[in-house]
Amino acid sequence: MLGTLIGRIVYKTSKLLKKGGSTLPGAVVLKLFPNYLNKIKYPETIIMVTGSCGKGSTTKLITNILKENNMTVCTNSNGANLLNGITTTIVNTVKGRKIKEDALVLEVDERYLKLVTKYITPKYIVINNITRDQPPRQGNFDIVFNEILKGIPKDAHLIVNGDDPILRKYSLYHKGEITYFGIEKNKYSYKNHDDVKDYNYCPKCNSKLEFEYYNYGSVGNYKCTNCDFKRDDIKYSITKVDYDNNEVEINKEYKVNISSYLLSNLYNIVGSFSVGDLLKIDSKKIISALSKNQIENKLYDEFIVNKRKYTILNCKAENNSTYNLSLLFTDMDKKQKTIVIGHREISRRYNHFDVSWMYDVYFEILNKDDYVICAGPNAYDFAVRMKLAGIKKENIIVLDDLTDIKKTVEEQTKGNVYGVLNFDYVEPFKKAIKEEE
Repeated sequence: MLGTLIGRIVYKTSKLLKKGGSTLPGAVVLKLFPNYLNKIKYPETIIMVTGSCGKGSTTKLITNILKENNMTVCTNSNGANLLNGITTTIVNTVKGRKIKEDALVLEVDERYLKLVTKYITPKYIVINNITRDQPPRQGNFDIVFNEILKGIPKDAHLIVNGDDPILRKYSLYHKGEITYFGIEKNKYSYKNHDDVKDYNYCPKCNSKLEFEYYNYGSVGNYKCTNCDFKRDDIKYSITKVDYDNNEVEINKEYKVNISSYLLSNLYNIVGSFSVGDLLKIDSKKIISALSKNQIENKLYDEFIVNKRKYTILNCKAENNSTYNLSLLFTDMDKKQKTIVIGHREISRRYNHFDVSWMYDVYFEILNKDDYVICAGPNAYDFAVRMKLAGIKKENIIVLDDLTDIKKTVEEQTKGNVYGVLNFDYVEPFKKAIKEEE
């Protein structure tokens, strides 16, 4: 196909010029050949993963499960999850007019699902969560819910986080098959917590939802106080969380080794297990893949430097849920500690400087005696938020960047160190702390 040839030339040229090349080839191909994707013959097994956060991690876990089962997979592993990026992935994979791999597994941006499914019809759609993410772009979670709904084909099999009442709402609209996964109450769940909750009222009758427990945000065990809307029919569930032995148990039977202690990442694991089992992959192969291919250390990492423990918690700017969950994790450490928070830029996709999302993050959970280092272009915005949260003024430290972070941590703070950082500060922070090790 001429479109494929042109796309690959653009891709190779972009690489030679060090211009990335993950989206431009697809943009060029679709500009010249608008029906390019309609002419491709796709494999029978097509899986799309969408939602506010966790899409990339879940896509990689599912891909690894399929590969463990000796299946070949076409996937957008570079994270380019808009239509142009997905087209680039297909341009670089297709042979003639056909993708010859056994499966197509795509991470898809929640607002772009409707554009992708216009050309590619998925057999399964995995939806992890919908949170108050990127407020200037997304508006609110109801808008995101409706945008995803527009992209769901009527015959698609939804694999949904049943602990999220926003996602349970799809059962009111989608007539196709829905399979739910979740996490049962565990010692890290919360009966009551004050972090911002995204969803408090029943979508059927608008009555108050009652929660038995929360795992984060509004994700947990809920029921309507007036009608039959509730958490129910969870087919795949993490029934035990054992951080001491670095493992979780699924459906009281399957034990999976874990490398991350954030409950949001555990939802990625059980969601991926659901896909493997529905595809009738041998459970031993699923467990093997999940246990071997865990969260990358850029998402969660621990190390010791100069006898102090450092824990890296990768968060997403403009997303209160990732920050709140990270802070709930730090709250398990009741001793005086040091929190490093910051980012290089709020958004790489949009030119705005909105910081309202900081006030949806429950920094009040921090111990008033904790040290908080605010770093980056919005360091003073964070510092104001910390002061409002009740952190002692003398314990709030402001840095323009990470240049002096190691010296500052070692000379001005105490306790275990938690880097609650946007993804663009994770590697620079680790490099700065480990530079002399």
